[in-house]
Amino acid sequence: MSPSVPKSRKWILIVPGVFAFILLLIAAYILFWPQSIEDHIRKSVTEALADRFKADVDLKALHIRLFANPNVIGEGLSLRHHGRFDVPPLIQIEKFSFKVGFMGLLGPVKHIALLRVQNMLIMIPPRESSAAPPPPHSSPSTNPVPRIVVDRVICDDTDIRILPKQQGKEPLDWDIHNLLLTSAGIYKPFVFHGNLTNGKPKGEIDTEGQFGPWDADDPGATPVSGEYKFTDADLDPFPGIAGTLSSTGKYSGLLSKLEVQGQTDTPNFSLDKVGKPVPLHTDFSATVDGTNGDTFLHPVNATLVQSHIIAEGRVVRMPQKKGHLISIDATVPGGRIQDFLGLAVNSEKPLLTGPVKIKAKLTIPPGPEHAIEKIILDGQFGVDDAQWSSATLREKLESLSRHAQGKPEDQDIGSSVSDLNGNFLLQNGVLHFRRLTFRVKGAAIDLAGTYALSKGDLDFTGHLRLQAKLSQTMTGSKSFFLKAFDPFFEKGGSGTVLPIRITGTRDNPVFGVSVFHKTFDKHLTANKHNLP
Repeated sequence: MSPSVPKSRKWILIVPGVFAFILLLIAAYILFWPQSIEDHIRKSVTEALADRFKADVDLKALHIRLFANPNVIGEGLSLRHHGRFDVPPLIQIEKFSFKVGFMGLLGPVKHIALLRVQNMLIMIPPRESSAAPPPPHSSPSTNPVPRIVVDRVICDDTDIRILPKQQGKEPLDWDIHNLLLTSAGIYKPFVFHGNLTNGKPKGEIDTEGQFGPWDADDPGATPVSGEYKFTDADLDPFPGIAGTLSSTGKYSGLLSKLEVQGQTDTPNFSLDKVGKPVPLHTDFSATVDGTNGDTFLHPVNATLVQSHIIAEGRVVRMPQKKGHLISIDATVPGGRIQDFLGLAVNSEKPLLTGPVKIKAKLTIPPGPEHAIEKIILDGQFGVDDAQWSSATLREKLESLSRHAQGKPEDQDIGSSVSDLNGNFLLQNGVLHFRRLTFRVKGAAIDLAGTYALSKGDLDFTGHLRLQAKLSQTMTGSKSFFLKAFDPFFEKGGSGTVLPIRITGTRDNPVFGVSVFHKTFDKHLTANKHNLP
């Protein structure tokens, strides 16, 4: 009979066995429990997303780190409308992470304090496509899907692309960095704040507002509202114009159709290499079609220096030419001609001052050309009581007025104040005047011709009509001998009608008068000291 083992020695043999069993349980826990947690968190997240966005959810990888912060990391998340393979996935996320408490690891995820998202791409389909009925899919589970409440979402590098209605057009693309979402419950609007760098003109946009609730059936119908601030946008990348633009405003409506009200300030706006910088301010109201980026302007009130401009029109994307077609109807009910001449003439003093009225249609097609070369401006204008700044030109106009009234030696009469009216077409950098009339007391000039804005070349022909007869414009013996020719120059109720032409340049114009098929030219400015 074997000797009995003391009880104290039995415990010595049992303890290592129990310890080994505990180690085995810990090993099993480490091996299998995280996988179980990953499975139920994956199911909780994907079911909630599928239910809210009515989408097929694909999550390539999900990792649980029990003792890390964050302790849930997902990779390769995409959401696609049920069975919709004719459009790209609605949402694609490269990586996301969040932390849940111990109870969140044991049961369905219901609350996330902070969710971090990296490289998110949102593709909004056109409304016609999104409104199409989805194909049949499996019936949802009768078990209620738990709702997840997210307090804050931080998104790094978010790209929102709104797909166009027409094939071949480029999508409207918004590249946003530092996007913060708060109160991000999926069944209610959430508050957002974001910064993005606008590509052209380049500048920083700061925006905040409310987005949602999300319309799963028609994402483009999701409501959005907010305000923005656009600062220090450099206009130099646009060929032919220059300046620094800033803008503030508000927007509201649907993601696919926004109503925008705001204002812009460009204190140094200029037509490159033509005029000088002038201040430009606008107050605008516009409708933006989010499916293609087309913008419809309804009344824009602009102020160029001190001139009030009212404009309506649209800005339409032209993907074939990679740019926008701008078409605007503009009126100037009461402006100053010197404000507009500042854009076209680089001079310290304005060539001409006076009240002006303008009505015109502006068209700017897309293309790499300078703005002054591709602008098409078709309209008419009138300047009443115009004052000329050049002393030399004023003297010549006063002399013309005295001669035209038949009193060439009366120094107490004569006027340089004139009325100027025209019908014009600006195209390819050349101003075509179909009709240009100019009046001083006693005389009227009607012209047609061209003025090249960049080079300043002049080429006009027309008629000079005088109140006085030809002989009355002279004194002494010249007046006596010209009386015989008076009948040849009388026409249409005017005492004298003479064919004229204006050539040369804006700095050195040449005035020519034709008499009996012979033209007599006279330089109106002999040297640059006479320039305004």
